[in-house]
Amino acid sequence: MGAGAASASAAAPSVGDTWATGVTASVAVFHAEVNPNGAPTTYHFEYIDEAAYQANVEAAEDPFTGALRYPVAVEANIGVSNKFEEAVQHAGGMKPETAYLYRIATENPSGPTDGETKRIVTQASVSTFELPDRRGWEMVSPIEKNGGEIQSFNGVFGGGVLQAASGGGTVTYSSTSSFAAAGGAPGASQYLGTRTSSGWTTQNITLPMVAGGYSDDGAPYQLFSQDLAGGLVVNGDHCRTTGTDCPVPNPPLPGSGAPAGYLNYYLRDNQTGAYHALLTDSEIAFTDVSPENFDVIFAGATSDLGRVVVSSCAALTADATEALVGGDACDPTKQNVYLWSSTGLRLINVLPGDSQGTPGSQLAAQDSVSDDGSRAYWTDSAGKLYLNQAGAGSTLVSAAGVFQTASADGGVAFFTQGGHLYRYLAPSGPATDLTPGGGVLGVLGASEDGGVVYYLDGTGVHRWDGSTSSVAADADAGNYPPTTGTARVSADGSRLLFLSDEDLTEFDSFGATQVYLYSEPGTGGSSGLVCVSCNPAGERPQGDASIPGASADGEFAGATQLYKPRVLSEDGNHVFFDSADGLLPKDTNGERDVFEWEAFGSSGCGLETGCISPISSGRGKEGASFVDSSLDGTDAFFLTDESIFGPDPGGVDLYDARVKGGFPEPTPPLACIGDACQALPPKPEDPEPGTGFLTDELNGAVHIKTLHRRHRRHRSHHAKKLNHKHRGKGKSKGGRR
Repeated sequence: MGAGAASASAAAPSVGDTWATGVTASVAVFHAEVNPNGAPTTYHFEYIDEAAYQANVEAAEDPFTGALRYPVAVEANIGVSNKFEEAVQHAGGMKPETAYLYRIATENPSGPTDGETKRIVTQASVSTFELPDRRGWEMVSPIEKNGGEIQSFNGVFGGGVLQAASGGGTVTYSSTSSFAAAGGAPGASQYLGTRTSSGWTTQNITLPMVAGGYSDDGAPYQLFSQDLAGGLVVNGDHCRTTGTDCPVPNPPLPGSGAPAGYLNYYLRDNQTGAYHALLTDSEIAFTDVSPENFDVIFAGATSDLGRVVVSSCAALTADATEALVGGDACDPTKQNVYLWSSTGLRLINVLPGDSQGTPGSQLAAQDSVSDDGSRAYWTDSAGKLYLNQAGAGSTLVSAAGVFQTASADGGVAFFTQGGHLYRYLAPSGPATDLTPGGGVLGVLGASEDGGVVYYLDGTGVHRWDGSTSSVAADADAGNYPPTTGTARVSADGSRLLFLSDEDLTEFDSFGATQVYLYSEPGTGGSSGLVCVSCNPAGERPQGDASIPGASADGEFAGATQLYKPRVLSEDGNHVFFDSADGLLPKDTNGERDVFEWEAFGSSGCGLETGCISPISSGRGKEGASFVDSSLDGTDAFFLTDESIFGPDPGGVDLYDARVKGGFPEPTPPLACIGDACQALPPKPEDPEPGTGFLTDELNGAVHIKTLHRRHRRHRSHHAKKLNHKHRGKGKSKGGRR
């Protein structure tokens, strides 16, 4: 191949990364990094379909025997440098929907070097855009938005709430614009979209607030129940503009039971529109803190909002302790933790054996409350972890443990201490060390019954279900802790969805973050570990893939990060994610878009590693981003600036890619010409039967005689035209008719 003499220090070429771009039905662009090591170096790429490759392997031949090569007849030159240079060749002659193996072959006077063998899959010869699962696009936000648009997570003064109902058909979202009959609004407005048989309706559920009665630190709504039947909203901020030394200016909502001037939270019944204050005169009666100095912080809640946890340095129950400072304020470092239910408040931070609360405490995590509210994990000022049980007081769980997650009923909890992961059984233990070797870096999540837990240590991701097994070689740190991290665990613990920038499967991530799904063998579908977001063509990724974790609603009153959008369907067969890569032929905008991955056997997917389909169009100027889905994945909500719905005038809107969805666009009015543009005449004053009037849909009421005259004129004119036509034809034939 090569020519010329090599220097004494020269060596055979070195080959770095090898990758492909621009894969279509018949061509691909091959790339490789080659270091000539100071000698004249030549190269070519060779490729062969996977079936022929395997046949060569079985025949004990060079796997690339009979391969095609580019350049075809001559070698390409890469130069004589001592650094890596990029080799590029456009290769053709491929068959559609076929897997190929390829590599680069290099040589200089010191010898040949072959690159790593890589794999691509060509696209279909005819590629048409098609949503999966017979989905159809539906515009959720209204056309008329008062000149505004819909913001994404953290897009409304650092906050904003976007959440879909678990059963589908309803979604809530925030916007800095006020529309749809607002009664007065802060900087952020909140909306409920509801699907009907003819389209989506919009309801503005923003609280009426006085001007300057809410700070621009997110949206007033903090969280919604899983079914969107209820929402939790803060009643405003101290003072009308700035400052903290005056009462909340917004008056209590009628019928809510809220005391005037106190910072508070309302629960909104989205069926009736009624509001109920968490704190009423009954709770405020226990504190000596004035409205000007009173603060309360939303700390956590159950998924149905039937239990809400708040913290305050004020005493709100008879057994709470408050330390006053300055006469009518309390020490903000000495917080009390309260659990609200329909029966009132329960003080959580009561130490074992005590009857009075010990302030300086906090909820262990925002989701450390059992579904029925009977159990709640909390920590004191010394970092000790406790379990509070209704009617039984508190129990010490660990003197230095850090709470990670718990089962739905709170009967099983996981905590870390000194690099070890422990499993605690309520009400009094024991706590079992699941990792005697230590080295635990984080917990990714657990099943609802606490029988399965996933964690990361220095050797990778592991699964414990009574015994320990390996899941993956690595995971990004952003996957944990369970409350706020991006990782998802299915309810039964059989599946783990997480992010990693390492090569965990046969796909080469080139350092880009990808979405991975582990499915316990025997669960069906694509079992084992698969890369959900990797380009099925085998192209090098152009950017990171992502799934949203829990998002904080601004900074107002210690806003929580509690709700994680549903990116993994309940059955584990559907995953929604964003990617900047053009994963499919019709994704041409070069921006981040939304995709759906479906497991083998689901919706006709025939690939063992799963099938990728579009959710957004791939044509929006600014791309698209995933918002949320229903539990079963029927509704998949996303934001896009593209006017997918014809009448959409532009801006960012919320859309739903719904299974068997889609509404017909309204028929545009017929354009009028000349006299037809005049307004319709009024109806006759005496349209009684027998008056001789008929209704003409285009011209209004017309007298029958008038119609007859029009008909006669039209018939006479038509006859004249026919006679003229026939006379002309007769003349062209010598006057014969």
